[in-house]
Amino acid sequence: MAEHDVSAASALPEMNETLFRSVLDRTLARIAFLDRDRIHRYVNPEYASFIGLPIEAILGRSVAEVLGAAAAAQLGPLGRRALAGETVRWLGWLSYPGERRRYVERVYHPVPGPDGTICGYFTIVRDFTDLKRREEELARRTAQLEAILGHIAEGVNIVDAEGRVVLANEGFLRMYGYPTELGVPGTPLAAFVRYRLNQGAYYAHENPAEDREALVESRVAALMSAGNETVEEQRPDGRTFEVRRRRLPDGGLLSTYTDVTAVREAEREVRAQREAVRQSERLSALGSLLAGVAHELNNPLSIVVAHATLLEDMAGSDPALVARTQKIRSAADRCARIVQTFLGLARRRPPERKPLRIVEVVEAAFDLVGYTLRSAGVTITRDLPADLPPISADADQLVQVMINLLTNAHQALLTRAHPRLLAISGHAREDGGIVLTVADNGPGVPPEVRERVFDPFFTTKPEGVGTGVGLSLCRSIVTAHGGVIALAETPGGGATIRIVLPPGPRAPEAASDQTERPALVARRLRSALVVDDEPEVGAVLAEILRTDGMLVDTASDGAGAQAMLAERAVDLIVTDLRMPGVDGMALHRWLVETRPELARRVVFVTGDRITTAIDIALRETGRPVLAKPFTPADVRRVVREVVDEG
Repeated sequence: MAEHDVSAASALPEMNETLFRSVLDRTLARIAFLDRDRIHRYVNPEYASFIGLPIEAILGRSVAEVLGAAAAAQLGPLGRRALAGETVRWLGWLSYPGERRRYVERVYHPVPGPDGTICGYFTIVRDFTDLKRREEELARRTAQLEAILGHIAEGVNIVDAEGRVVLANEGFLRMYGYPTELGVPGTPLAAFVRYRLNQGAYYAHENPAEDREALVESRVAALMSAGNETVEEQRPDGRTFEVRRRRLPDGGLLSTYTDVTAVREAEREVRAQREAVRQSERLSALGSLLAGVAHELNNPLSIVVAHATLLEDMAGSDPALVARTQKIRSAADRCARIVQTFLGLARRRPPERKPLRIVEVVEAAFDLVGYTLRSAGVTITRDLPADLPPISADADQLVQVMINLLTNAHQALLTRAHPRLLAISGHAREDGGIVLTVADNGPGVPPEVRERVFDPFFTTKPEGVGTGVGLSLCRSIVTAHGGVIALAETPGGGATIRIVLPPGPRAPEAASDQTERPALVARRLRSALVVDDEPEVGAVLAEILRTDGMLVDTASDGAGAQAMLAERAVDLIVTDLRMPGVDGMALHRWLVETRPELARRVVFVTGDRITTAIDIALRETGRPVLAKPFTPADVRRVVREVVDEG
C-alpha cells in the first residue's frame, strides 16, 4: 500500500467503520488516529479545520510533515508513551502551520488491534488558547495590581471568607507597626488582632482584664461580620486613619486605610482661620464701639480720679477723710485700668515697648477674667515679689498673653472637680530677666501632644470651644519680646506654662507733685486755655492748673477756642482730641497756619487712642498727649514737657 494512498485498506480496528466514521466526523471534538508509524490514518473535519489543512493534505502524512519538525520533536515522547499502552494527557503551547501558536490540551488514547497489540492511538485536541491568554492577562494585571497595592502609601488588607490574609501591603503593616512576617498570605486574621492586643492597643469598650483569646475571637468575629462601611480611627499618637471596608462577592473583606491626619488638621485649620476672621471682624466692630464707649467712660472717670486726688491733697491730716478719698481713687483707678485694658486689646497699632512691671500685667488680666475664675470656684494664689525687675515690653500684648493663659486654665479646670487651683508666680533671674509661671491642677496635656500645643490651629479642645490660635499667639508675642514660652513639668498633675522674659531698662522714678509745682511757677507759665466739650472735664482740668497758680480760661469747643485765641495769646492750650465741629486736631492745624507759636504750646487730651491712624496723626504733631482718665500728676507731667520745650 502506497504511503499516501487514501484508498488503501483502512488501518482502523475492525468495527462498523461506517458508523464509527459517521460519529467521529460529526463530533465537535478534534480527533485524529495515527498508526504505529505515527502516520495520520484518520482525521475528522474539526481536527483538519483546526490544523488549517484539508483532510486530504493530512491523511497518510507523518506528524513532522503535518505539524513540522519542532512540533514532532515536542510531541514524539507523548506518542511513544501512547504506543506503549499509556493514556497520556498534555497541556502546553504548540506551534501549528502558519506560525500559529496555540495553547492546547492533547490526550493520547492507545488503540489495541485484533490480536491485542497496540496498533495506534487516537489524539483528541482541545484548544484553550483564549482561556490561557485571559488567564495570563489576568495574572499580569493581578501582578501589576499587587505591585501597586504593595507599594502605595495607603494601607490595603484583603482577607478571604475564612479570615486568612490574601494581601497585606507595606502601607498597612507600616501604619499599624506590624512585623513583615504577618503580611504573608495565609496568615490568620487572629494573628493581627493578637499582636495589637499584645501591644496594649485596646478599644474603649474592651476590658484589658478579660481573657485575651476571648477578645481575639470577639474582634475577629466583628471584623468578619462587618458590612460596607467607612469609619475613622483615632490612634494614641494623635494620627487619624480613615478605614473603608467593602465586602467581596466570595465572602472576603477588603479594607483600605488612609492617614487623613493632615487633611483633618487642614480642615481644622480652615475652620480656625474662618473663626479667626470672624473674631477679627467682631474685634474690629468692637474696637469702633469701644472707642466711643471709652470716650464716654473716660470723661467721668477723669472727673472722679482727678477730684479724688485733689480731695486727698485737701484732706490734710484728717485720716478718715484721707482713707475715704483713697478708696474712691482706688475704685476709679481700677475702672480706668479695665477700660484701658479693653482698649489695649482692641487697639490696632504697632507694638510699643516701654519699661513695664509684670505685676501690672497680671493685675490688668485679672481685672478682666478674675471674676470668671472666682465664680467657677477656682482658688487663686499669686506670688509676685514687689521687687521683680522691670522689663521692656508692650503692655497690651503681654496682657493678651496673660488673658489667654488664664482663660485656658479656666477651661481646663472646669473639667475637674474641686479643689480647682491656679497659681501665678514669678521670680527674677540672675541676668535681670524674669520667669513667670501659670500652673493649674486640671487634666494636664497628654505627652503625645506636648510638642504641638503651640502650633497654629492645633487644639485639644472640643469643636467650637477652641481654635488653636491662643497659645500660638502667645508664643509669637513672647518670642517677639526675646523670650521663651514652654510647657513645664507639673508635680501632681495639671499644666504649667513657663515664660522667660529678658531684662529691660529700669523704669525712671516718677517726679512728685511737690517737685512739679515750683517748676511751673518758676518758669512763669501763667496762662492756659482748656478746650473740652465735657464741661466737668474742662472744669477739673482747669482746677488742677489753677492749684499750680495758673490763670485758666475754658472753651466748650474748637470754634470757641479759635475765637478766643484770635484776640490774645496764652502760655498753654489743653484741648480734647474728639469734639463735635472743630475738634482738637482741626484746632491744632488752624494754629499751625495762623498762630504757629501757639501750636507749639498745645497738649492733646484723649480717651480713645484705639487706631493706628490716630496714633500716627498725634505723633506727626509732635505734641504731648494726656490720656484719660488722668490724675493731677499726669497733668503736671505733660505740662512740664511744654515747660521744658521753652
